[in-house]
Amino acid sequence: MDQCFDVAVIGGGINGCGIAADASMRGLSVILLEQDDLASKTSSSSTKLIHGGLRYLEQYDFGLVRKALTERQILLDQAPNLVFARPFVIPFQHALRPAWLIRAGLFLYDHLSRRNKLPGSKSIYRQSAPQCFLPLKAHINKGFVFYDCCTDDARLTLSNALQAQQHGARIETQTKVHKAEVIDGLWHLTSGAGQTIRSRTLINAAGPWVESVSEQAGIRNQYKISLVKGSHLVVPRLYEGEQAYLLQHEDKRVVFVIPYHGFTMIGTTDVLFADSPDKLAISADETEYLLDLVERYFKQGILREDIITTWSGVRPLLASSDESPQAMSRDYVFHYSQEPAASVTIYGGKITTYRQLARDAVDTLRAVFPALGESTTDKTPLPGATFGHMAYSDYLVYARTRYQWVDKDLLARLLMTYGTRTEQVLAACHSMEDLGEDFGQGLFQREVDYLMDEEWARDCEDILWRRTKLGLLVGADEVARLQAYVEMRLR
Repeated sequence: MDQCFDVAVIGGGINGCGIAADASMRGLSVILLEQDDLASKTSSSSTKLIHGGLRYLEQYDFGLVRKALTERQILLDQAPNLVFARPFVIPFQHALRPAWLIRAGLFLYDHLSRRNKLPGSKSIYRQSAPQCFLPLKAHINKGFVFYDCCTDDARLTLSNALQAQQHGARIETQTKVHKAEVIDGLWHLTSGAGQTIRSRTLINAAGPWVESVSEQAGIRNQYKISLVKGSHLVVPRLYEGEQAYLLQHEDKRVVFVIPYHGFTMIGTTDVLFADSPDKLAISADETEYLLDLVERYFKQGILREDIITTWSGVRPLLASSDESPQAMSRDYVFHYSQEPAASVTIYGGKITTYRQLARDAVDTLRAVFPALGESTTDKTPLPGATFGHMAYSDYLVYARTRYQWVDKDLLARLLMTYGTRTEQVLAACHSMEDLGEDFGQGLFQREVDYLMDEEWARDCEDILWRRTKLGLLVGADEVARLQAYVEMRLR
């Protein structure tokens, strides 16, 4: 590759894609290198929340909570197709946190950020809010409700990659860096295919692999990270209604129960992890922990055989002398170095604050690019959020009128998944027949082609689990037909 890039980013998770977007929007030439699929590890294994982190108030981490709450509102404004508000119910248990402490925490949560536009928290009771208590055991008659936001973590990552690409960045998936060296002041990165990429600066956003990437590149690690595994379950829908629940455990941890594509998601755990981040699976103890806590609160029981799917992710958190995983900071730091050449190494972070992390990391490159402008990501909608001069809510009305020929459930899923990029998915289509082969559960050939052409999808897992969530619904025969089509198209 003859071009010399301004910035090479290693890591296609939320931080790497956010950095690629920010840097390219400031006029830098950018290449992003991901060894697997975008968002294939930690960034598709979260609890799907954009939140301030209510429980971090107990650790007096007010700065992180304020920062995250501010980001929550920015993402609500700039990605309304991907980030949406949801009420969260905290069932009150006398033996756990006292009511005054929860009320005080919620008051702070409501007011720490001046940008917060979500409804305020309040106390609720079974008599006045029966829909919130209907799924809960009879002895639970009091609680609290507050608002936070949910997202599709993988699609948020993909949207940042799309934004980067729209501003000239090259996004290279399935590209593992096997060698990183400095020659004549430039980074030379060699991929497994023998391709060499030259760049003036290097940004290590490899998440759980950050330390090993730094060692490979000859960059001294300034911070230590601890790997913490978080696991989730998906089970049949536990209750009607759109509210989520925040359950308190005796060990002071909290677990979320959230509506999820017609099912219920339960998570997460916090377990110190010492194995390779390539080897991840929920343990029997984690499964028991989550099922047991739900059993304490909900009338409807869950058996192990009810579990539809699970996922586990590893969070690279800043190492702490306190080895309790829940006590480790979810904040981020980064380190700029000029040895052996200009580089920025990212440590820690959480999905909610990825945009601030990206802005701060790119700001440090002024040491190399003194004319670098200011970040504009806080004012720029992500792809899928805008259509001409229409507000996103107006686009939804427009799309439902324009695409009356599309099955209503299918159109609702497309709009929820792609936002205004539904226009690209349905381009040149005028009837259901134009969508091509139906691979099952409303996944048509036209959508698969779009995902492979425009969103870097290369196999069934990319399509069914990260770009859509149809893996929850499709059967083995449907997967086999889809895989055959994908392989034929790749050939």
